[in-house]
Amino acid sequence: MEFMKSARAILAIVMFNGVKPVIRSPLWLIVMLAYPLILVFFIYIFAEYAVSDALIGGLISLVVVSGIAIQADIVWYKVELKFQDMAVASPVSPTVYMVGMAISELVYSSPAIAPFLILMTLRGMISTSGIPMLVLSMLMCWLSALSIGFYLSTHISDIRHIWALESLLTIALSMLPPVYYPIDLLPEWARTVSMCIPTTHAALLAKEAVGIISLTEHQRLISFFVLFLWTVVLLFVARRKSVWREP
Repeated sequence: MEFMKSARAILAIVMFNGVKPVIRSPLWLIVMLAYPLILVFFIYIFAEYAVSDALIGGLISLVVVSGIAIQADIVWYKVELKFQDMAVASPVSPTVYMVGMAISELVYSSPAIAPFLILMTLRGMISTSGIPMLVLSMLMCWLSALSIGFYLSTHISDIRHIWALESLLTIALSMLPPVYYPIDLLPEWARTVSMCIPTTHAALLAKEAVGIISLTEHQRLISFFVLFLWTVVLLFVARRKSVWREP
């Protein structure tokens, strides 16, 4: 019975924050999709050989945005609509609320993610053997970004700060690291720094999954371990350190 109540609450949040916005404001999906597609377009013009890297970069950018964007929605609902106050007063737990908001962001972003998957399929990048690692790396990347977004949303109350922070985090996680481009292009010191960023390892695992690069067993284990560790730590911080009730 408790599970069914939680499932209904999650479904309601997904409909409210994921499905309805797509129907009412599809223009935001075009905006979300345009930025990574433009980068892929320019990379295609100037360096066609790097298009496959760029497609992985675009996919990771959308996954990161899908996770980070939760902070803007939560702050908007909390400050402007007082939606979180209603959730606090209801039997809905913080975990159910977070899961519902998280799934709703993924549902909202999925129409923008789909074209990248189609383009990757048309280029022959997606194979049956590579799908599990591609999905797993994107899932951990999304959970990491989601945890950051959820944690920040409970500590920041000004929507203007959220918008600026969202852009900064997106750049830091999906533009500066070797996501759109090969890691070998970086100097040694920058390569070392980039290995501390979770999206770097998500990109390495995803690029191997689609056949762009080949990792040694040692490199694969390190990338998987670092990405998994980041995911677990950030989920723990979001679960334990987020502020559910206002003091």
